[in-house]
This record gives sequence, C-alpha cells and structure tokens, in this order.
Amino acid sequence: DLFAQIGSGVFVRGVNGLHSGVNPVSGDFSVGAYGQHIKDGALGAPFREATIASTLQKMLLDVVAIGGDFEFLPSGSGVASMAIADVALSGT
Repeated sequence: DLFAQIGSGVFVRGVNGLHSGVNPVSGDFSVGAYGQHIKDGALGAPFREATIASTLQKMLLDVVAIGGDFEFLPSGSGVASMAIADVALSGT
C-alpha cells in the first residue's frame, strides 16, 4: 500500500489553477491543492486551500513510489498514484 510506504505526508486529491500556474517553458508550477493528510500510513484530516510549488522536472526526479491503481482519464491519458518527496506545500 502506497500510504503505508509514505508513513506521513499528504494525499493530493486535486489541484486548481493548472491553466495559469504552470510555466511550460521552465517547468515551474504553483497551483492550489486539496486532499487529506497521511499519518501513520492512513488517511487523516482533510486540507484545502493549500499551494504546491516545485518544477515538473524536480517532481519527476523525486518520485519514490508508484501505486498499482493506473487508470485512464476521460482525456485519454493515463495516470497512477505517485509518492513524491520534497514538494513545497503551504496553507491549511
């Protein structure tokens, strides 16, 4: 289980502002996020109105685990849950 591997962190359920918070040239991004805290390998209290900031390159280099829940999105692309170390998160 991905949460057990993480131990403590956050589970981002969604992001806002991808249309304006990502620089496709530099890879820098800063977007709003909401989700739940992870404590002792289990989902905990929800959070909202947080901001995640990093670069797309650094985020991909910091992937430490990939979940077994791959699914196709309505857009036709696919995605699985990922555990990413060292992403800046601020807010509530």
